[in-house]
Amino acid sequence: MFCAACGTQLPEGNAQFCTNCGASCTPGVALPAGIAGWSWGAFLLNWIWAIGNRTWIGLLALVPYLGIGIAIWLGIKGREMAWKNGRWDSVEHFNRVQRKWSLWGVSITISVVVISFLASVMLIAYLAIAPESKIEQFSPELAAAIAENSNDPETMQEENSPAKSDE
Repeated sequence: MFCAACGTQLPEGNAQFCTNCGASCTPGVALPAGIAGWSWGAFLLNWIWAIGNRTWIGLLALVPYLGIGIAIWLGIKGREMAWKNGRWDSVEHFNRVQRKWSLWGVSITISVVVISFLASVMLIAYLAIAPESKIEQFSPELAAAIAENSNDPETMQEENSPAKSDE
């Protein structure tokens, strides 16, 4: 019999762990109920989650282009890997810890999205008013003239109407 993790030949008998890599060698060991499932913590906080749960393969999420695939894979299989790699008191303890990871991942992601949205709105607002403030600093009379022309309905109609041709 060979180890499924590293390929080392195992001694005959009922070896529970590989002598080379330490991986479990008991085939068909089922996970307890409540372990398998999607992990938002592993998906959203992939490499940080991987360190916290001793799932070192998750550090590949730092590799460009490979990261999104690893993040999805951690979302799908992360809970199972964390169960196998961790030392948990019970299934309830495991679920409680993974729920905290998920809450932190969702909270941080929502916070980043909200802050990014607010920053973009503020940037657009700044760009819309910045030129006027710079003109006012340079020449208040010029700023007043521009403001009058932009609010004059006749000027606006002339600018928006098609050009008249001389016949």
